[in-house]
Amino acid sequence: MTIAMDRPDLPTVPTTQDTQRVSWSKPARWLWVAETPSEYLGMVDRNYDGYVATGFDGRDLGVFSVRADAQVAVYSHWFRAVEGD
Repeated sequence: MTIAMDRPDLPTVPTTQDTQRVSWSKPARWLWVAETPSEYLGMVDRNYDGYVATGFDGRDLGVFSVRADAQVAVYSHWFRAVEGD
């Protein structure tokens, strides 16, 4: 299953990255992977503690009780890195 979502409207200067769609695929049970057509954003996996968010750079972004919050953490981490370039 793949879930596609547009980037939220954030007050930034538009870049090429702003036009890319983020999609979430589910390659295994309890694992969600985020990517654009050209980049890996990170992943969320479910364990006994909750939903664990991991960034594109392998950084642990935290454990969340709601999957959507973990997905936002992955997306936000990637977005901040892209905008920092």
